[in-house]
This record gives sequence, structure tokens and C-alpha cells, in this order.
Amino acid sequence: MKRSLLASVAAAALASGVAQAHDVHMSCDVESRFSLTTSNGAHVFSQESGRPGHVTLDHHDLIVDGHKATLSVDDQARVQQLHAEIDALMPQSQQIATEAINIAFDALGEVAKALASHPRETLARLDRSRAEALREMDARPLFLFSHGDHTIDAIIEPVMTEFVPEIAGGAVSMAFRAIFASEHERDAIEARMNRMETDIDQKVDARAEALEPLADAMCQRLKRMDSLEDALDYRLPDGGRLELLSFDRKVTAKTP
Repeated sequence: MKRSLLASVAAAALASGVAQAHDVHMSCDVESRFSLTTSNGAHVFSQESGRPGHVTLDHHDLIVDGHKATLSVDDQARVQQLHAEIDALMPQSQQIATEAINIAFDALGEVAKALASHPRETLARLDRSRAEALREMDARPLFLFSHGDHTIDAIIEPVMTEFVPEIAGGAVSMAFRAIFASEHERDAIEARMNRMETDIDQKVDARAEALEPLADAMCQRLKRMDSLEDALDYRLPDGGRLELLSFDRKVTAKTP
């Protein structure tokens, strides 16, 4: 199944689930049914079902399912440009993925400090989980083309599964304390929760907004990649066009 590449950016930035929905501006929608890895300087697009199963861009060479394609001089130049665009995409992808994961863990940590039954222990475990998530992301810098267990959502969701019940338990305990507290104490608890929510919302909003220029730059790069691919004269053995990416122009969208 195709998946929206840039949608991962917004989903990851808000993956903690502790803040309300935020405005996310998307200027394009690029999709791919392929996963992408890099080996010895070559970029390899792979899919488990469908043909071609493997497409390798090795500088100006195009290798389709193990067979080197015969390319015109113009197509060699286009393939080399595609290769260069992917080279430039990798550090951008790494930067935005790292910040998105940090946003999620920082937001969850703020809630854990306030609501977890044992906040010090919970924060230590969160730090270990963050380090593991970042290591996994370092190993797969082109997360935009990841599928299954390698997406940012797949990295974050087990963390939510592990920590949210503990945090929710702390919230329930606080609610019970409020029931038996004086009106003044209940007002203080409510004010504290409201301040925490507002503070987290503002911090997440600011950091997510700071990612938008980089997301836009990545979007423009993906558009260029799609245009280069569309311009290829090369045809697959069945006569079809090579389609590693597909691009649909979108009106700026906002989450509610």
C-alpha cells in the first residue's frame, strides 16, 4: 500500500498524544510503494510485491531487478540527478525525524513528571526508550520511505503502549485525591493541570512550526525527484513507466 511520505512528519511530531491537535501545513503529497535503502553509495528501491521488485540508482546507472538498463545520455544525467537529490534528502530526513522523536518524548516526559506514579523511574525508562528510538532512526535515515515496523509511528507506538497506562494510573490517583480534597485544593489541582496542558501545547506548537521550513524544503526536493523520474525516456520491460514516486498537488490542509 502506498503511504504519504510527508504525513509521517506531522504524525511523528504529535505522536505523544498528550497535546491537543495542532495546525500542520502540508504543501504537497508524495507517495511511494517502495522502501529505500542505501548500500555502498547506491540507492535501492524495493517492494515485496509487484514489479519491478528492486530498482537501484548507482550514480548515472539504473539497475532494474538485477539488469543494468540501457540509457540515453539524457537519461543517464536524469538518473545521476535523482541520485544526488536522494543524497541531499538523507540529512534533511534525519534531522526532521530526530526532532520529531524528541518532540514526542519531551512532551510525554512533561506529563510523566506530573502524573506518573513513580516519575523518576518513569523518566529514566523514557530516556532509555528515546535513545533506542534515535539509534533505530540513525540506522534508517530515509524514514520517509519506510514501511511496516520501520516507520516513526511504529517506533513511537510501543512507547505509548508501555508508558500511557502508568501515566493514566497516576492521573486516576490524582482524581481520587481531588474528590476528597477541599475546594481550594481541587482548584489548585485543576489550575496545575491546565497550566501543564497549555505549556505543552505551546512548546509542541513552536517546535512543530519550526520544522515547517525543512518539511517544505523536503517537499520541493521530492517534487524535483518526481519530475526527473517522469522525464525519463526509459521504459520497463513490460513497456510501462518507472514510478518510484507519485505526486499529487494538494491544497494546504490543517488538522482540526
